[in-house]
Amino acid sequence: MRVHGELTRNRESRKLSGLKHHLEAHEIIFQAEGITCSGCAGDMEAILRETEGIIEASVNFAKETVYVKYNPHLLDRKKVFLAVRKLGYKIRISSEDAGGEA
Repeated sequence: MRVHGELTRNRESRKLSGLKHHLEAHEIIFQAEGITCSGCAGDMEAILRETEGIIEASVNFAKETVYVKYNPHLLDRKKVFLAVRKLGYKIRISSEDAGGEA
């Protein structure tokens, strides 16, 4: 029983830590040239979400935008840029929010 209680406390501690980092999240919107379909956008989102430190990713193929919310304690903005560029599209930063309330 004691082990179960410790595991529960550890899980709760990680959730609170993740919440704290989520509140401190930074956001970047990229303009990406050449996204041609919603399937590509979905694949891009899945790949970005698997990247440690990326909290949220959304791709709009019609507007050719990539939105990324990330934890600056785990990933800096250069690594976010490189993760998006690694998807194979020409990108530039369209807007950026360096934290605070998300």
